[in-house]
Amino acid sequence: MAANNKKEAIILAIDVGKNSLQPDSDGKSYFEKAKFCASMILKRKIFAESKDYLSLILFGSSRTKNHLSSSGCCYHNIEIVTSLGVVTWDLIKHINSLSSADITPSDWLNTLVLAADMLKKENEEKIFKDLQIVMFSNLETDISFDKIDIIASCIKRQNINLTIVGKDFEDISLNPELETFILKAEATAVNFSTVLPKLSHYKQKEVTPRAWNISLSFGNVFNIRVSGYKKIDETAKSFKWLLCKNYDTEDSVTATKKHTTYFYVENGEQIEVDREDIIDGFRFGDTIIPVSNLDTDAYSYKSGPRCLQVLGFTKTKNIRRSFLMDGGSYIFKPHKEDIIAFRVIFNAMVKREELMIIRKVYLNNCLPTIGAIFPQREDTENYFVCVNLPYAEDEHLFKLLSLKSFKPNYEENNAVHNLIDAMDLDKDGNELFVPENTHDPELQYVFDCIAQKAINPNKLLTKTIPEHIQSLLNPPKRIMVKTQQPIDEIIKVFSLQQEIYEKYSVEDNNTLQFDYDEEVDLSKQFVITAFSPIEDFNKYLENGINPVIVCENMKHITLDLIESSTSMEDLEIPASNLKVLREYYIKNNDVKSYNTLMYLVKDSVLLSGKEEMWSQFIDSGIGLITNQEIEISDISQELSEQFMKHEVLQDVTAEFIIDDDDPLKEFL
Repeated sequence: MAANNKKEAIILAIDVGKNSLQPDSDGKSYFEKAKFCASMILKRKIFAESKDYLSLILFGSSRTKNHLSSSGCCYHNIEIVTSLGVVTWDLIKHINSLSSADITPSDWLNTLVLAADMLKKENEEKIFKDLQIVMFSNLETDISFDKIDIIASCIKRQNINLTIVGKDFEDISLNPELETFILKAEATAVNFSTVLPKLSHYKQKEVTPRAWNISLSFGNVFNIRVSGYKKIDETAKSFKWLLCKNYDTEDSVTATKKHTTYFYVENGEQIEVDREDIIDGFRFGDTIIPVSNLDTDAYSYKSGPRCLQVLGFTKTKNIRRSFLMDGGSYIFKPHKEDIIAFRVIFNAMVKREELMIIRKVYLNNCLPTIGAIFPQREDTENYFVCVNLPYAEDEHLFKLLSLKSFKPNYEENNAVHNLIDAMDLDKDGNELFVPENTHDPELQYVFDCIAQKAINPNKLLTKTIPEHIQSLLNPPKRIMVKTQQPIDEIIKVFSLQQEIYEKYSVEDNNTLQFDYDEEVDLSKQFVITAFSPIEDFNKYLENGINPVIVCENMKHITLDLIESSTSMEDLEIPASNLKVLREYYIKNNDVKSYNTLMYLVKDSVLLSGKEEMWSQFIDSGIGLITNQEIEISDISQELSEQFMKHEVLQDVTAEFIIDDDDPLKEFL
């Protein structure tokens, strides 16, 4: 007896009789939906590289082909298309080519008897871990229920999982005899609207996670044995592509073998080189530095044996979300003999709102990573979640616009709140786009294209993306309907205008030459130099150049000078520029433009590493324009003084210090 305890035996039974042509609630026939569902089940099995055995039975067919038809007339118009076996593309092609037969009686009950008998005989020769019958039918045929109790008992006794797709239990409950049969057979009844969303997406091959058994070490004091499992990881989009030689027929397509030949040119002649004589080399300028295998071993970083070492503890608030790196996440569960120690550490971290900082080396001499371990509780089980943290070289600084200068009024706030409420994905208690149910559209599209070519190899791929794939990253229709009014309100409240961007290039003489889009009406081109920006600014204003454009160019040159400065003397020119701009904006009652610029200036000074120069720079008389200077300003004197200060981030290293009387110090 062959052992197949990891395989399932599944029989798909499809109603192809006249009753299957009845339209469902959405206008599509039961037959068309059944074909799609059966085809998707088989495709999902192929892409998941499943070893399950499947069989196809058609009832209500114009043909009779089954091993029980000779025993009487009860099993006519039932056709066994394939016996139990591994799924093939030919079977999918056959399902796609099916057409409904003009046979009124579709005896679904006798089809169940036939399918159960097939599973019984197959299970005698092979041992399957699960036996299933999936029947696609609306169960509209008038049949005799005389032996329905016996049939239900046989299905239950053989441990066959029966699923009827076409009617849910609420519809079936209208027929007492059908309801009794479903309950006795412990079957599942669902309609197509429930099944279609679940079968519309392909599945990859399921891989059993392997445990990474390691000791969570606390220095040389003690260890806690844990098992790590990779919980979240980016999907590998690599497929088993082969380079093939295409001959006259499909059967003659064969895989080719790649062979790489190395050679160098000497005196115009190609001389072949053995692979063993090839070494790496690094190009620096015009020099190529050769590196042999011995050199590679010498400069390769040796991280030592694999480990999961605790470096210390810190408050959870110190690890911001932006610190969490990609590369997947691990969950760690304790060894059964170390559960008590694991639980003590877990409870202490939860109570103190702290997490671990760890050093992880997956394999001997692999590159080490720094990570954060969070305590996590799900139901009654406690475990650790580990996420990688960045190094200093991984962090990038950006100049972010300050939002402090903008204060929305009640109407603007209310419009945005209404938009957020309308787009709430969890408003109805059924949250959308949760990771567990959101599939990768790229992966789904590739699978769909492969299926198209496998079924129709001579046809070109359709350029239209299937609707169920297109909808993966589109807002749901009900959300779009609800957001129409808030969006109209946003457009009404906020003056959304298209911005005209300016293009400029840096010349050799350290001047900025501006070229504007055709939409801007300029009477002449102009240049603002870095050596005399104030003189150029005043000259172009006197010549009638658009003041808005002149001020924008003055802002550009000022911010560039701040970024390129290295001392307080270098900041004198941009400080003078800001004084001139400040006077101009006060004179023209444009307070908001200047105050917005100053927030950009502060960000530019601080993010370029000139924190110590900020207080001296801002004392040059270039502070924010307050409402004491001009009434239309929304900046108070208190806010202006706060702006002039530079807040130094509190040193968080104290969080890592353990007091002498702290029990944790003795514990570690």
